Amino acid sequence: MKKLIIVGFLALTSLYSGSLKAQSIYIGPKVGLNLANFTGNVNSSLRGLAALHVGGVAEIEIVDMFSIQPELLYSVKGAILDDTKLVNSYLSLPVMGKFYPIDMLYIEAGPQIGFLISANEKSNANNIKTTDSYKTVDLGLGFGAGVNLRDIGLSLGLRYNAGLSNIFIDNSRIKNGVFQISAAYTFEL
Repeated sequence: MKKLIIVGFLALTSLYSGSLKAQSIYIGPKVGLNLANFTGNVNSSLRGLAALHVGGVAEIEIVDMFSIQPELLYSVKGAILDDTKLVNSYLSLPVMGKFYPIDMLYIEAGPQIGFLISANEKSNANNIKTTDSYKTVDLGLGFGAGVNLRDIGLSLGLRYNAGLSNIFIDNSRIKNGVFQISAAYTFEL
């Protein structure tokens, strides 16, 4: 399964080649809210963690109704257990295929790979670094929808990133699950 995801990720990133000419390329910053939690074999008392994601996007138009959007994001994921926040920071690289069924509205889907920067357990009493308990790579699949107002360069989106790989080193069946609400401001190159 992991090999299939990696092959799919590489295929999407190499789609833009010399034989396909992009009509337009848009780049810009992106910022938003993460509503994160752990999924899979988890403690039922876990609650979601509200955090942020911030970075940049590049939307490469392939044809009128389809584009590829690679992103580079700093993204905070995790959960809350009792009075302790499990806060994990990732450098995420999603590559979304975006389909525009009508002019301003889009639906999107694509793979994502995240690289763990740090992991901490934060409570009122202390802050414990737990990076050694987590795997350094997190694979996922994102899908969502949004509105792209090209005239003013504003894009608003809602996405769910479903974790595909177990995140703990002990191989417990726990994955990341993140709803993202985001805004991007892009301009044409």
